[in-house]
Amino acid sequence: MPNVLQVQSPNIQNNPQIQNPSIRPETIHQPVNPNAVGQSGAAGESQQTGAGGVGANINFESNYQSFITRLTEGMSLPKELEELLFTDGTALQTSAAQLGDVELRELMDSLFQDIDMADADSLVQFMNNQQASQVKFSGEFFDGIRTMLQDQNIPQFMKDDIESFLKSYNDFASGAHLLNQMESLGDDVQNLMLPSVRQEFADLLTQVQWTANPGEVEHNTDVINNRIIPFISKYVSATHNYGAVRTAGVLFSLYAVKYENGGRSQLEALFKKLSSNPAFRMFFKREPEEVFAEAMQNAEKNQTQAAERNGNRFSEAFSRFLEKGTQGSAGSESIDRYYQVLNQMLTNESVYMPLLHLLIPFRYQQKNVMSEMWVDPDAEGNKGGDGKGKSQKMFIKFNIQGLGDFQMISLVKNGSIDMDLFVPKDLPEKPENVSRSVQDILRRNGLRVNHLGLDTNVRPFRVDEVFPEIQEKQRGINVAV
Repeated sequence: MPNVLQVQSPNIQNNPQIQNPSIRPETIHQPVNPNAVGQSGAAGESQQTGAGGVGANINFESNYQSFITRLTEGMSLPKELEELLFTDGTALQTSAAQLGDVELRELMDSLFQDIDMADADSLVQFMNNQQASQVKFSGEFFDGIRTMLQDQNIPQFMKDDIESFLKSYNDFASGAHLLNQMESLGDDVQNLMLPSVRQEFADLLTQVQWTANPGEVEHNTDVINNRIIPFISKYVSATHNYGAVRTAGVLFSLYAVKYENGGRSQLEALFKKLSSNPAFRMFFKREPEEVFAEAMQNAEKNQTQAAERNGNRFSEAFSRFLEKGTQGSAGSESIDRYYQVLNQMLTNESVYMPLLHLLIPFRYQQKNVMSEMWVDPDAEGNKGGDGKGKSQKMFIKFNIQGLGDFQMISLVKNGSIDMDLFVPKDLPEKPENVSRSVQDILRRNGLRVNHLGLDTNVRPFRVDEVFPEIQEKQRGINVAV
């Protein structure tokens, strides 16, 4: 098959011995000093602790090379999720109904209702909602940032300042999501504590403003860092509960670091530092302060609208399901598997991710489908392009129940599409019928087919093979999305 899409995986049909990468478990080594959680700084880096704390020696936003390693090692994530959701999840739904666990039953009923697609239009809407809930770095302001980062003449210290700013903006734009996650984890910790202290901890949780406006973190940070986390730390130390309470406290602390790092005052201070440099102002047609204010307004608006979208509701329910698994709802032997998946999903929330990443499980025509996709909506730099018009490159991996694993790589430019589709070797449908059906679907959606390659799916591609520019951008911040 011609390598129209410039995937850097030479002669894959002749290399069947390449093994699938696997997720590396990220274990918890040491507790975290709760008093150190507030010391996130501009980058929100890892927190260290002594004995008796609740966190871990975890670098939440590690350096770019470490991020790339975790990203490429997580290529088996869809298979892990498929088993957790469609096997463990179905069993949880049944057992919850039998045991009378109303909360868990309602959670699983809602989750499966959200992913059950009645028709193709419902599936398209579901995917659009998922995409809309994750796009943060868009608009005129980030177009200027993107251009600046691609300029070879920008000094390194300025790129470092941009990196710190983007981390803070990412956390600012995720404020509502981070609060929601901490609220769920707080409820979990409360339910796991001994009855004698449960009410005292519940009173502390009521002091957090869970619906606080984006960027208004001062009050909540004070309560979380000075009351809630120390309380969990003392509880773990006193009871020697290094199991579920401590592990829930780890995630709570990590979300707290990111939440504090997204404070409006810190973000504005980082922007002021950038805008004071004359070189920064050269990359904007209008005054940077004006376009930055618009970006902030859009981020606040998106967080408000996200609460009303079904896609956001699904994301929250899906995260809640994984958290239930980390508590042992699917059996104590499965806890590590849930933590591995949750850690990998947190990696994909990183501002270092240079692509739009989506995990989309669904049921359609009575078949379970687990899909994962990476999208570069601004792939103008792809090799072989003529530099005219805007290109969108997409990599999709999906498994269809009863059929097997598929992979698709496509490049859309000016209404034309080049696509390579890799199908299971024992697919019952004839290749020519598959090719004809796919081309018909593309044309019905207004796309001209330049190239459609069909081949056998030999082994999973890595994301850095499909998007080789990931390895070339060692500074890590590529706000293509």
